Amino acid sequence: MSSISGQPIVVLLTSDGQVIDQQPVRITVADAIFSNLPAGRYTVIARHPSLNPTEARQDILLADNTMLGIKYFYTEVERQLLKTEILERRLDV
Repeated sequence: MSSISGQPIVVLLTSDGQVIDQQPVRITVADAIFSNLPAGRYTVIARHPSLNPTEARQDILLADNTMLGIKYFYTEVERQLLKTEILERRLDV
């Protein structure tokens, strides 16, 4: 599946209410990867207007030198956004 109603799900990364980055993702279980982020508090949002609920949010505290991956899950038949899952990988040099 490439989209829902012709529109991809969008994964947003916000900090202090401001959008830092966003990535469209195109399959039923997909990853969005964000790197080169400073340490701090962020909110991850997976969003699509045709799903119920229309978004899933998760707050995180990101350490220095960490890559952030976001995976979302939804059911196609019910068009229900189930959850997001956060993956953090240290980029120790």
